[in-house]
Amino acid sequence: MPCTINQEPDPEAGRYRWLIQAVDPCKCTEIGMGGFSTFVPYRPYEVTYYDTFLISSDPVEIQQWLNCPACSIEEPLGMEDRRIPDDRITASSVYHGEQATHGAARARLNTEGYAEAWCNDNSDDSPWIQVDFVGSVTVTGLITQRRGDYDQWVTEYQLTYSDDGQSWYNVTGADGIPMKFPGNKGSNSLVTTHFPFALCTRILRIHPTEWNVHCSMRFEVIGCY
Repeated sequence: MPCTINQEPDPEAGRYRWLIQAVDPCKCTEIGMGGFSTFVPYRPYEVTYYDTFLISSDPVEIQQWLNCPACSIEEPLGMEDRRIPDDRITASSVYHGEQATHGAARARLNTEGYAEAWCNDNSDDSPWIQVDFVGSVTVTGLITQRRGDYDQWVTEYQLTYSDDGQSWYNVTGADGIPMKFPGNKGSNSLVTTHFPFALCTRILRIHPTEWNVHCSMRFEVIGCY
């Protein structure tokens, strides 16, 4: 999410210092110059003051500058083992509306039976599938898999994320352009992709942009709670 860095009096230091106007600065994907205040405004959250400032649109640089914590132990977050309930996995559409056989819950890694993947509807030109973790988690990558019972797979996708389901942010590179991530090929092997920076978010949405025959996929989210 975009953030600003501002200057105001630090009550403890007794001088003006910099601060990032955000509940969790580690969620900032870009930092722009904010304002100057001669007083400390009321906030329902604590802030950290800094002696230096950073203006950047590079999420990796921002996380390094803030010394954001990374996952000490990276692990699957619960798609395959069903710690994530079915109702937290939703999609833009389902093939012919057949939720039981082609629905979003069929997107779990290594799903078997008919159909062995989530499959979007033919009329859906901008498909997406998302996972709502309810609370904030750290997401570091994805494991993707083709449909198991037909030659269908996603070859490329983009990502957005949100804390409330209303405001969405693209996963972008240092140039601010939404990144494209590699999906699967013809084999049934798993493809693991690590993001260039960790996402601290509640909802992760996958946007397939290219696919073979039909938009069908299975996946696991990796990171830490």
